[in-house]
Amino acid sequence: MDSRTYAILNTSDLELLDYGQLLTTSAETTIRNLKGVKAIVKYQGDMPPTIDELTTKTIHTHEEILVIVNGDEWKGQPEDE
Repeated sequence: MDSRTYAILNTSDLELLDYGQLLTTSAETTIRNLKGVKAIVKYQGDMPPTIDELTTKTIHTHEEILVIVNGDEWKGQPEDE
């Protein structure tokens, strides 16, 4: 079972994040949807404050995010680390 959690957020919110609280290392390493307006970041354990403060996020399990990124709005899959 994968214990990582994924948040989908607006790309405009990427500059607000503290990447020291995330498994995603920078805005440049995020997976983005085809329109470039949504991005995925990941974390492990409790929701970091940097994510919790965002109002437009959606939270997903590893299994859910795999289905989402394979949909028409996204391309690629999250990297397995």
